[in-house]
Amino acid sequence: MRILIKRHYFLKSVVIFLVIIFLINCSFAFATTQQKRNVYMFCSKSYFDKIYSDAEIQTFKSPFDFPFYVSKNPSDFFIAGFENDRLVFYYTNSKMFAGFSNIKIGSTVENVKKSKLSFIDRFVIFKGISTYSYTDNNLGENFDVAVIKNSYYLFIFYDRIAKPNVVCGIFMVKKSLWDEFLLNEHPISSKKDTMQSLLLSFEKIHLLHLNSIRAYLQKPYFVFSDNISKVARAHSQNMAKYNFFSHTDSLGKTPQDRFKAAGILYLKLGENIAMGTKLLPFFANHLLLNSKGHRQNIEESFSVVGAGCAVDPNYENVYYTQNFAVLRN
Repeated sequence: MRILIKRHYFLKSVVIFLVIIFLINCSFAFATTQQKRNVYMFCSKSYFDKIYSDAEIQTFKSPFDFPFYVSKNPSDFFIAGFENDRLVFYYTNSKMFAGFSNIKIGSTVENVKKSKLSFIDRFVIFKGISTYSYTDNNLGENFDVAVIKNSYYLFIFYDRIAKPNVVCGIFMVKKSLWDEFLLNEHPISSKKDTMQSLLLSFEKIHLLHLNSIRAYLQKPYFVFSDNISKVARAHSQNMAKYNFFSHTDSLGKTPQDRFKAAGILYLKLGENIAMGTKLLPFFANHLLLNSKGHRQNIEESFSVVGAGCAVDPNYENVYYTQNFAVLRN
């Protein structure tokens, strides 16, 4: 009888010990996933991978000589690119990002202006003995740009509709890489054999980033629809082919007409379009977010979305169409 009691006591102690270890591991795992992402430019890929060891990542084609590594988690979204094992391209709108010079997602514009950063009003690019000036109407409006140690650009995207205006995206990119992208007349359409796969990557990144904006707005995530993306893609291709920018296509068809022709039954639908020279997917979404009518579609109670992308190779204008819907059962 004494032996049985001791065994029972021993087993009970083991169980309690295992439970304690389990709770400690759970607490540690939770703390690990909640820690800030302390990412900095030109960090090694091994360091970056360690920082994002818990992230689910997809790889996409990019207009550069490296792929984009993109987070599948809307609430902890990022796009990253590496050259020679060093981070040279990094965008995020995640509150888990540790920030730059005390500027974080959610920082007010007033706090940004109090920083010691010096913002540019245009891109001045030196190449050999030549100097080029590249202007962007969004500079100082939708985003600010600073040159850090003459080695990389820091873009700070603003939510101009939120009160007060706040930071809603941060983008860091190697200066020489971005300068070359701006100077290159055809960085997207020059490689005909891979252009379509690049545009499909743009579409997927555009949608993933759109859901990260929904996370920022504290809204339910959209469900992606391939059928709706086909409709959106056809409209973007139509705009690119005939060099126009409108919700009504070259045949006079409206979004409602296009949905009907595709046999997509809906209770409600909306459409956003964006266009810009060499316009990358997350830039397009930030422009739409700061436009009241387009933002309403992004914030609305739509449940399904599709996106289509096309490029006009003559001018390198990239067209994006977003179609939102509540579908009939």
